[in-house]
Amino acid sequence: MSPPGFLKSQLLTTLPYPTRKFSNQTIIVTGSNIGLGLEAARYFVRLDAAKVILAVRTLSKGEAAKASIEASEKRVGVVEVWELDLESYASVKAFAVKANLLERLDVAVMNAGIMTPNFTLVEDNERTITVNVISSFLLALLLIPKLRKTAVRFAKTPVLSFTGSFTHHDAAFPEKKTEHIFQELAKQDSTRMPDRYTLLSPIKYL
Repeated sequence: MSPPGFLKSQLLTTLPYPTRKFSNQTIIVTGSNIGLGLEAARYFVRLDAAKVILAVRTLSKGEAAKASIEASEKRVGVVEVWELDLESYASVKAFAVKANLLERLDVAVMNAGIMTPNFTLVEDNERTITVNVISSFLLALLLIPKLRKTAVRFAKTPVLSFTGSFTHHDAAFPEKKTEHIFQELAKQDSTRMPDRYTLLSPIKYL
């Protein structure tokens, strides 16, 4: 993004204030103890959601986020804190099993993501790719059956949303030209770590 475009988006653009009600709905927001995820969860509570699940890696931070939301919105008994570690496929699967036991699931916001300068392999892939791409999509796929059942049972359209990086167009992403993309992304000697966070919008390329 050009400097003028960045300044406009950050300083001169006013986003519309959400007013749509989410009454009776159950919502999951990953990465919801800080940043965009926390504020999204806060808005869902403000807009009358029946249950908002904070999917977080560290439960103590999730509980702090829950307390913050309850204090600002004056609604208790709405927010729940569930453990989700996107560095572990087992954790993702366990979370999905629990979520599929919910009475309903109307909205799933895949917001969690990391940005790190250090190359680390997690579940046989570079950590950023595992967390921001593979585990997020794995969880989304595992939640689709519950979203579909909710749609049929309550005659409504469910929502599955991904938070992406607005800098995705800056990613060089030379791996996209290779035959085995994920194998190339897992090679430390050719990795451009500053490029990784900008790959938070993988659908654009893959």
